[in-house]
Amino acid sequence: MLTKEKQTQKFYWLKYETSAIQTMIQHSPGIDQFVFCYLFPETDQPDKPLKLIAYGYMASSNQYSSYFDHLEVYNYSALSLSGPIMMSNNIISLTNILSLINTPDENGDKPDYLVFIPNVNRGNVFYSIKSFKRVDIGDVELFREINANPIFTNPSPPATISDF
Repeated sequence: MLTKEKQTQKFYWLKYETSAIQTMIQHSPGIDQFVFCYLFPETDQPDKPLKLIAYGYMASSNQYSSYFDHLEVYNYSALSLSGPIMMSNNIISLTNILSLINTPDENGDKPDYLVFIPNVNRGNVFYSIKSFKRVDIGDVELFREINANPIFTNPSPPATISDF
């Protein structure tokens, strides 16, 4: 008897450098939101990496920046999902991005990069975000104030993932 294997897709943890975020802001006058679109890069790797591209969105002119960034795979960590799932654009406000990169932890450290960690809620793929700093002993996660609300991407406006 043949067993039927479920089709799955790997959603990798992705790294977004703070310096790249600042460059995106500089190249996107009037940016209100970061929009993350899926990318299936050309590859001969059997894992078929699914990545994100970041664009700036300027609401006042109702346009996307022509400048964009590719988020890179982080430590080859991945979430394998089988359907049904909805893969739509994810957004995060400029205010939340600035909070993530400019708010120091208890030691006064600010992150060198952010890591986007895939998750799923009600079939929507979204990303939680952690901050990391490079140090001599290896990269360490920075923790925001204990009572601070975690920041997530929001998949496909008008979808709002609110019951975590």
